[in-house]
Amino acid sequence: MMTALENAGLANLVYLWSDDNLSNDYLWKYLTPHDLEKLRSYTNYGRVACFKGIDAESFAFNTLADPALFERQFELFERLTRLEIDLYAYVTFTVPSTTSISSKMHSFMDRLQSIHENLPLRTVPLRIQGLTPTLGRMKQEHSNSMQHQETAIHIWNEEISKRFSSSHISQHISTISLAKR
Repeated sequence: MMTALENAGLANLVYLWSDDNLSNDYLWKYLTPHDLEKLRSYTNYGRVACFKGIDAESFAFNTLADPALFERQFELFERLTRLEIDLYAYVTFTVPSTTSISSKMHSFMDRLQSIHENLPLRTVPLRIQGLTPTLGRMKQEHSNSMQHQETAIHIWNEEISKRFSSSHISQHISTISLAKR
């Protein structure tokens, strides 16, 4: 796509965005070093990666994948930061329970900050909502998780306020640096 935009003379007019679900290492497995360098140096490119929960339990609940894969998300995101691209994160807060949610959120944010101290400020909580086609198929535990996410978002915001100054929090997300420390 980058080459196509360049060939069409649109590389400076179109911002190219891609999503990453942090479930595989295909970027490094299938792209050549030349491809990775193009991705890294492309001026109008950004990538967002989605953390699917705040701990192994919520990750497994949201993805139906092995809870051990929760940690893999952080490894992959850290690799993405090394590319020094315009990088952002989403996080889903649909959790099966609010038991110990404050300590789980604290640990999750610690884990984000182990990658980069500013990463929580480049992370956007996704509010998950039921849609008409899926509402009839949803189980009670999934409906509950959408209510639990409201508590999780509230705790996330509290944790952000504890860790960052109001002037830092008020900055536009794109101005928050994830440059190497």
